[in-house]
Amino acid sequence: MIKFRVPSEIDVLKVIARYGSIKGTINLHNLVHELQTRGVLKTEFSFVKYSFGYYSKDLEETIYSLKKLNLIKVSKGDDGVEIYEITDRGLKVLEAVLKT
Repeated sequence: MIKFRVPSEIDVLKVIARYGSIKGTINLHNLVHELQTRGVLKTEFSFVKYSFGYYSKDLEETIYSLKKLNLIKVSKGDDGVEIYEITDRGLKVLEAVLKT
């Protein structure tokens, strides 16, 4: 049996696409941590627990890569909190990967 490992970038894209938009870096990190802990995501991000919740440098690097590839956009809300959304390009990539 051949094991195919989906890159963590695709898993993070799926999460953002599923929720439409995610408000706040802390919320995104906590959500991915929760999904990974429950086995919903097969990612292997290393998380550290802080007083405000979980944080992963690995996840932060993945988010940075997705942003640089124009697969997600990060904007600031009126309150200055980041809003993470998938771009049209990100949706196309996700659709192409899910077809295979």
